[in-house]
Amino acid sequence: MLFNVSERREGDQTVLSVLGDVDLATLPELAGRIARTHGDLLVVDLSDVDYFDPLCLGVLIAGHLRCVRADRRFAIRCVGRTRDLIHESGLDQIMTVLDGADGTDGAEREAENPTPETDV
Repeated sequence: MLFNVSERREGDQTVLSVLGDVDLATLPELAGRIARTHGDLLVVDLSDVDYFDPLCLGVLIAGHLRCVRADRRFAIRCVGRTRDLIHESGLDQIMTVLDGADGTDGAEREAENPTPETDV
């Protein structure tokens, strides 16, 4: 199983780039890396994640709360199925979500291409 988390600092910003599958086996390592970060902004880059187990969404919520309580900012960068999962879970309503390598705000993208409403 391929999994790696690399960290790079860009001024007061810390970027954690995640590669591979995020599941119950890899969750403790990701949670530990998020907990040990510093800087004004933490970006968890999930662009290279092949599979994100919905049971692991809590690690993103915990990271976001940790940053808010420390007066820091938190963002997720993701694409594809991971981006869909973040949207379907509603996490994009409570934290900043950036789309892929271009770093654009996902909320801006959705505003430009609204999803038609359907009757339920």
